[in-house]
Amino acid sequence: MENKPWKQFAPKNNHYKFDPNNYGPLDWKPYEGEEIITNITIKNGKKTYTRQWYPDKVKAKARGNGYIIGNGPSRKNFDLNLLKKSGQTYGCNALYRDFMPDFIFSVDGKMTLTMVEDKVYEKCVHYAPSLEVNRHPPDNNGNSYLHLVPHNPHWISGSQAMWTACVHGHKNIILIGFDFREYGKDQLNNIYQDTQNYGPRHGDSIFEAWLRQYRTLQTLRPDCSFTIVHDDPPFYLKVSNPSDNLGKFKMLTYKEFTDTILNRAI
Repeated sequence: MENKPWKQFAPKNNHYKFDPNNYGPLDWKPYEGEEIITNITIKNGKKTYTRQWYPDKVKAKARGNGYIIGNGPSRKNFDLNLLKKSGQTYGCNALYRDFMPDFIFSVDGKMTLTMVEDKVYEKCVHYAPSLEVNRHPPDNNGNSYLHLVPHNPHWISGSQAMWTACVHGHKNIILIGFDFREYGKDQLNNIYQDTQNYGPRHGDSIFEAWLRQYRTLQTLRPDCSFTIVHDDPPFYLKVSNPSDNLGKFKMLTYKEFTDTILNRAI
């Protein structure tokens, strides 16, 4: 098993892992890094794994609110620059074309490659799964342009942004541009539909899996409050929110959000 001098090995126990069918609040601790599989060799029918320790090089510290920016159409008329004074911004995929968040996430290989070619990593912290991190090293020493999603839950990029904001220590998680659905043919279903790596979006369905990830995170983090900003929230955003039982869930219109949170931060 290869052990490069700039790396060391981590304990194999991982307190961030959870059973998606049976889970409760996690024992959250400051993120220091983790051991991942970087290579699999198969010889004579036997698999050999190369494991390496990836230290956390971001050393992020929560400041203000954790703003998680989705690319749903509900945010199309909101100026994201208004968020900068009162917290840190987390976004995903093509968001960087219009707004550069503090932290950005990608899961898809093509999208990640485009972001690397556009050197997004020079402008903000770019998080990705281990497969993508290992695909984009700038030199032969193994250092990557990208950073590991901390203890990756293997969720979609938007949910990984929420997850990581919690790992960074944010207690107030505010979702902007999360519709958790597409609205149908000839409708605006994503801010970046019909563009590179997106293509046409003509679906008409609720993304139940994404909703489950969001609700799961509320259970895993009962110490956090969760707010959805939406001018016309559909029914499914208002129900089955575990944090609502703790008095830590609310929904705000964009005007309410601006008046009660953004303007108070000025």
